[in-house]
Parts: sequence; C-alpha cells; structure tokens
Amino acid sequence: MTIRKETLRDQRAHMLAASPGWRASDARVNPRVAIGSIIAMWLIYFLITTGLALLAGAAEQWGAIGRRAIVVIAGILCTFALYQLIQRVQPKSFGARLAVAMGAAVPLVVIYASINLLVFFYWFPSGDTQKIIEEVQSKFPIAWETVLILDSSIRWYFFFAVWAALYVAFGYANEMRAVERRANSYRVEAQAAQLRALHYQVNPHFLFNTLNSLSTLVMRGSQAEAETMIMNLSSFLRSSLAIDPEQLVSLDEEMALQRLYLQIEQARFPDRLQVEVAMPKELENARVPVLILQPIIENAIKYGVAPSKGRIAIRLSASSEYGLLVIRIENDIDPAAPAPESGTGLGLGNVRERLITRYGPVAGCEWGRSDSGGFAVSLWLPIAGEGH
Repeated sequence: MTIRKETLRDQRAHMLAASPGWRASDARVNPRVAIGSIIAMWLIYFLITTGLALLAGAAEQWGAIGRRAIVVIAGILCTFALYQLIQRVQPKSFGARLAVAMGAAVPLVVIYASINLLVFFYWFPSGDTQKIIEEVQSKFPIAWETVLILDSSIRWYFFFAVWAALYVAFGYANEMRAVERRANSYRVEAQAAQLRALHYQVNPHFLFNTLNSLSTLVMRGSQAEAETMIMNLSSFLRSSLAIDPEQLVSLDEEMALQRLYLQIEQARFPDRLQVEVAMPKELENARVPVLILQPIIENAIKYGVAPSKGRIAIRLSASSEYGLLVIRIENDIDPAAPAPESGTGLGLGNVRERLITRYGPVAGCEWGRSDSGGFAVSLWLPIAGEGH
C-alpha cells in the first residue's frame, strides 16, 4: 500500500510539474479587441496631428485633413493586413513571435509609405510639395522617390512596430491566462484524484486482522458473532466505497460510519476496546468530509488497542470553538504493552492534507501525547462546512 501511495503521489507531482501544453490559439487576441485597437490607434493619430496643425495655423487645413484621412484609412488597412499575418504565424516562443511581428511590419510600412507619397505628392499635392521634391532631387536626382519612401518608412515603422508589439503582448497575456486555467484545472483534477485515492485505499492490516478474527470465531463455533462481523464488514465496505470522496456529510452520519467500523473492531477486541462518544446535539448537522475520521480511528486501534493487554478507551468528542468545529479523538496507551513500531505518519498527514485542500488554512490537524498519557488527535474546520 505504501508503494501504491508513493506512486500516486509521484504521478500527481509529475502532473503538476508538467507543462499544461502550448496551443497557438491561446496566443491570439480577440478580433474585436485587435480591430478596435487598430482603429483607435489611427483615430488618435488623426485627431492629434489635425489638432496640432490647427493650433499651428498651417495653411490649406481642409485639404490637408482630406489627404490625412485617406492615408489614415490606408494605415488602417495596412495594419489590418499586419494583424492577419501575425495571427496566422504563431511560433511557440515569445521572442520568435515578436520577431515575426517586427519582420512582417517592414513590407507593410513600405506599402503605406508608397501610398503616402502618392497621396501627398502626386494625387493631391499641396503648395509645399514642389519645394520638397526640388530639395530631394537636388541631393538624389535619380532615386528621389525611393529616398522619400525609405525616409517615410523609417519614421512610420516605429508606429507599426508599437502596435505589433502590443498585439503580441496581449496575445502573450492571453496565453498565460489559458495556461494558468489549464494548470488550475490539472491541480483540481490531481487533488480530486488524490482524495479518491485516499478514500479508496483499504487498510490491508484491517482486512487481514478482520478475516483472522472471523476465522477464529468460526473455529470456536461462534456462528452468531461471525455472522454479525461479516454483516458489519459488508455494510462498512459498501458504505465507504459507494460514497463520493469529495462529498460532505453531517457529523452524525460520519460518526455512524465510524461506529460501524468500531463494531467490527469490537468483535476482534471484545474485552479490550471501549468506545466513548460525546457529541452535542447542536453539532450533529455540521458538515465534514466523508470518512475524515477513519485513518485516525484506525491508528487508535493499531497503536492503542492492538498491543495492549488491558482495557483501552477510545474517546471521540466534538465542540464548537471560535466558529470552528473541533473534533478530538483520544485513545489510552497501555504502559505495560510493548511499544509498536512507529508509523509513517501518512494516515494523519493525509487527514491534514484533505482538510487544507478543501478548506485552506482555516482548517488543520495536529496530534501528540495527551495530558493523561494517551495519544490525541485534534482536527478543526469551518463549522458551516461548505468548503471550497
């Protein structure tokens, strides 16, 4: 059983450590957001440049506004084409994705700069256009148009690059959120698998000892006691295996399951096991994780009752303290009995882990020697018992 438990824990650790898997679709931005950002960026540019020109008192403002509107529409179309290119090429690496975006911006900037040249220098030239052309032709008489396009491309590249970088950043943020969602989903699945593994594990010592006790009863001819033990064992196994390990039950129902288990053990130790239960009526409906007390009571039988020669009491009590349900399980220890081998602590550790997994830091479990010389385990959880 220890090997199986370690295997389950190793699998759970591997699942949580493994990458949740990269998907290209995670890095894509919602089309509404992408297109909205393109339009917003160019609209802001149009408003700022127009406003500055009006404040500066530049001539031919209405004609300039029309020309600027044409190139803004061209800019929107070029940026949309850039968006389509980036969306279709989604390398896994963030750096590669950014490099693709920066590279894809180059030809589109050249196209935009060419359209800008056509609008301002050929289709709708202004009064200053001829001066600019003469100036550039004096320095570059043959390729003056190419020079204007390259000069404009360099200036406009950063405008396109900023949007491309923002798009990649938004996509990366989406990717991280998707990875986190899948990782959380894996954690939930792993926690559920762990709870189920803890729930479905059957203590081989318990079954072995119970079957031995049955054999003894049959050999002695104690048919009625053997039948009672078989019925109790059958009822306990049916109840424990049929219950959803993530289910919450009332404290009264949990105590009923433990009484059923203790009846089986009392058939094994009729003269040694004494059970005392103190549970206030008002706490009977408090919700607790199903079979949360099982490993604790098993430990009390294994380390308290089994090695003893005299009568050993197991006391279960429940109380409400500061809005928490506190359950205490205490067992006597026979000082004359040989000390049993130390346990691994997995049973009590699993109880604590189940509580913290479900309720967080408001719940817990602690154990140790009691003031009377016995052994005591205390666990606490929110009294409402709704869990996470």
